Amino acid sequence: MKKIIAAVCAACLCACAFTACSENQVKIDVSEPCSISTGDEVSSRAEGYYYVSNREKAVEDSRNVNGKRFTATLYDFTSRYNALKRMRGEKDTINMGKWQKNGQVNKDENGIKVQYYYYDDEGVDITVTVEEDCGKIMNVGCGTTTKYFTSKTDKENNSDKVLRKAAEAAQAACGYESSLINTLQEIFYHTTTEDSKTLWYDGFVFALSTKGDTMNSKDTLMLFRVFPVTEQLKEEWNLKEYEG
Repeated sequence: MKKIIAAVCAACLCACAFTACSENQVKIDVSEPCSISTGDEVSSRAEGYYYVSNREKAVEDSRNVNGKRFTATLYDFTSRYNALKRMRGEKDTINMGKWQKNGQVNKDENGIKVQYYYYDDEGVDITVTVEEDCGKIMNVGCGTTTKYFTSKTDKENNSDKVLRKAAEAAQAACGYESSLINTLQEIFYHTTTEDSKTLWYDGFVFALSTKGDTMNSKDTLMLFRVFPVTEQLKEEWNLKEYEG
């Protein structure tokens, strides 16, 4: 799945590039995803695994093109993602040693050096862009193809799997509590059904970027991402707010 990262991440290095990456406004026909376990279900399965939600301290100012970045490093993100998985009684955690770099260090439009990372996870790539000098994360996401996204594996909709992973990655990076996991999943789902492929929620941009001839092409590459932006850029880019 490395081609997903090479083709889409390079086109979406800066946040203002996501609109150019999503010219095709055809909706993707998939069913609404199933809910993810939250609240009492999570606490009853915790068994010593701890995830501390801290939305207030999840973001800080940056000189990058978005004006903001996550406070988490790649190690922090991996640890939080795994803690959330274990708290839900799930075993498909990720291994810090299996993250792979994609290409060389690049620079965004403000000259900030960034490094792409990806984690190949059975048809879905978890993606992370890291500011090279400080090690803090600029954006996180999940990449796949329309062929995989619109098909099934063992009778489960692959779209459910991809949207769930995108929501879990967003929760780990943004520091949200477990009760908001389904909201995050719903926001990503709406990027596949609405004309706007970008939605703003609570200081974050949730975006679906695509690369291919048309959205009907089974080889079209898809990348769901979340990243923080300044209020000024929200207004400049005229971002649509998610209204759940």
